Amino acid sequence: MNTSIAEIRPRLFRIDTPLGGRVVSIYVVVGDDRALMFDSGVAGSIPDYVLPALKSVGIAPQSIENIVLSHCDIDHFGGIADAREAFPAARILAHPSDRPAMEDFDVFLRERGQGFAEPYGLADGDDVVEWMRGLTGAGPIDGEVVDGDRFDLGGVEVVVWHVPGHTHGHIAIEVLQVSAIMVADAVLGTSVNLADGTPAFPPTYRYIDTYRQTIARLAAASHDLLLTSHYPTMQGDAAATFLQQSAAFVDRLESLVIAELRSTASALTLQDLLASLNPIAGAWPAEGTEGALAYPVAGHLEDLAARGVIRRTGLAGNRPLWALA
Repeated sequence: MNTSIAEIRPRLFRIDTPLGGRVVSIYVVVGDDRALMFDSGVAGSIPDYVLPALKSVGIAPQSIENIVLSHCDIDHFGGIADAREAFPAARILAHPSDRPAMEDFDVFLRERGQGFAEPYGLADGDDVVEWMRGLTGAGPIDGEVVDGDRFDLGGVEVVVWHVPGHTHGHIAIEVLQVSAIMVADAVLGTSVNLADGTPAFPPTYRYIDTYRQTIARLAAASHDLLLTSHYPTMQGDAAATFLQQSAAFVDRLESLVIAELRSTASALTLQDLLASLNPIAGAWPAEGTEGALAYPVAGHLEDLAARGVIRRTGLAGNRPLWALA
């Protein structure tokens, strides 16, 4: 993949970096006095792609004074160590809820990377863990950002939004002067896609109530540009449609979970539900994607239980069983 940087609005740049067959987009906002970078990619993204891209458009690395990390997935914080070396004067910032997982890979594994191991008996193999470890340069965070924080870059002002649902501490950055908002993975449509637009795996939202609130908040704001990490730039009606599709997918998957539990006389584990739902829930390949679908399905189980629609009935080994209430 060649270095790709585009000025999608005056002073707002998008840098597309590769991760397998997918794109991970990093954004840079440039003011008169200083610049801000949103996300760091995986280990290697900054030296291999971001620095050459910045050089090609004349953005000096020393102008970047703040690097804001959207959330605690490795394709967004894995480049912390690289960022520290490439931008030594920059402050690296994150939301307090996601900060511990970015600073310590073992915390990330326990809470996010292998977060279904203890509560659901579902864990990735050692090869996946080593793949994640190889892409992650975890390290110390310099400070925290919360909803409403502002950065005046000189001629450009940006505002932090707390947009949980994919993770508890997910944040977005609004660029006021151009009616744009950089949301990373805060909304995920009906699938996470490959670079060519074909579905790769399910949308990995996790916390249903806050994910729905985030979609509604973004829809009400009606920014002209919706800027994500894995999809093309969306403007106007396209952005509104994407948000509508994201909300509709949540409703549909919830209905599928309830219908599957209703269709059987026996209680089901998360693994049972994944095997049944993954082939019908979306257009992604069924092979190798059940682990991604675990994020939203587990979220729906927990949300439906909290609302009294379903209940836990016991255990099958170390795997919780679920049935309609």
